[in-house]
This record gives sequence, C-alpha cells and structure tokens, in this order.
Amino acid sequence: MKVLIVEDSVFVQNVIRKAIIDQFPGCEVMTAGDGEKGYALYQEFQPDIMTTDLLMPNVTGQELVRRIRENDKTTRIIVISADVQKATKDEVEELGIVGFLNKPVTGDKVELLAKLIREAPHA
Repeated sequence: MKVLIVEDSVFVQNVIRKAIIDQFPGCEVMTAGDGEKGYALYQEFQPDIMTTDLLMPNVTGQELVRRIRENDKTTRIIVISADVQKATKDEVEELGIVGFLNKPVTGDKVELLAKLIREAPHA
C-alpha cells in the first residue's frame, strides 16, 4: 500500500506517518508540506491512500482534492483538518473523500484513521 500525507505541519506529518506505519507495516509513505508539492508528488507516486490538511499554503486541501478528482475517482482521500465548519466539511465530502477527521490527531483519532484506511473501498 502506498500512502501520501499532505500536511504543512511537520509535527502532524510525523504523527500520521508513525500511526500509519505502526498499523500497516511495510506500507510506503511519502509526505508533502503543501498542496502544490502534494499534487506533484501524487502524480509521481500514485498513492492508494492520501491524507490532506485543508488549510495549507500555495494550494489548499480543497483545491488539491478537486484537482485529483478531475481525473481520479479511485484514490482514497481522508481529510485531517482543524477547519470543522459544516460548509467546508460538506464541500470536501461532495468531492468523494472517504473520511474527515478533526485535529488534533490524538490516540482515538489515530485508531479512527486506521479504521478508515482498512474500510475504505478499494478501486
């Protein structure tokens, strides 16, 4: 399994990376610090699963998901964000994400992330 984490906080990147590697040994994990780098890495890496923040420099998470969904309906995308406004959540859910987790990423959210990855429909 290949996982791409798009998140501008290096600390949060590391928390998510560790959680995924602990839950899914042997998976390949790449990270990007903003939506622009995330999109370039997505095109190169072709992940099975992607997590993205929404509030990032250069290209927002919403725009990143929108760009990906223009040509790819199968990559499983999980949004992990502190932006919990209903309108924002509804907007990204309409783009076909498999889950939305609120920050901060704590122990119970790590478990929920692993569950979302396990249960997300595969292409």
